[in-house]
Amino acid sequence: MINDILVLLRDKLNDYCRLKTGTLEDKVFFPDGANLDPAQFPVNSVVPILVNYEEEKQIRNANRFEGVIRDNVKTGGSPAIYLNLMVLFVIRFSNYEQTMKFMSLIISFFQTNNLFDQYSAPDLPPNIDKIRLELQTMSFGERSELWNSLKSPYQPSVLYKVSMLAFEDEVSIALISGVSDLKNSLQSI
Repeated sequence: MINDILVLLRDKLNDYCRLKTGTLEDKVFFPDGANLDPAQFPVNSVVPILVNYEEEKQIRNANRFEGVIRDNVKTGGSPAIYLNLMVLFVIRFSNYEQTMKFMSLIISFFQTNNLFDQYSAPDLPPNIDKIRLELQTMSFGERSELWNSLKSPYQPSVLYKVSMLAFEDEVSIALISGVSDLKNSLQSI
């Protein structure tokens, strides 16, 4: 599910950047997994990278062991967990003016397109109702800590909070529900 969101953001941002710059080539790429320690960001590209996630506790069920109700049947599964993703867009071009241009494009795009749902993004996976993006401001200390953790020198970047992904194990719930149905059928015999 996280991969689906990151791919969606990459593709939408690539479409927008191609439209605004008139180029035919993609500029938004995922990092090379072999070059993450220390993090390396290719020149002339925008690299989205997941730097953190957090549980949305305000929506969490107070009783985490209560189970889930599906079709008026209580199952033994755990309730959904809701996560927010912190995605850093690292902008690195050989020309500093180009770097600032792409940073401006990213901010403009997500200012206008801060909500993706099944209507605005038909390629959004069906198990995700909608996502919302919100620009995050970091202090100098937080920014320094982030870049130190990436073991990389500072690069111009912008951080967005992607809200909310609901993680729920539908398969296990279906299996538990099926076992419950079988148990009820056997008891009626």
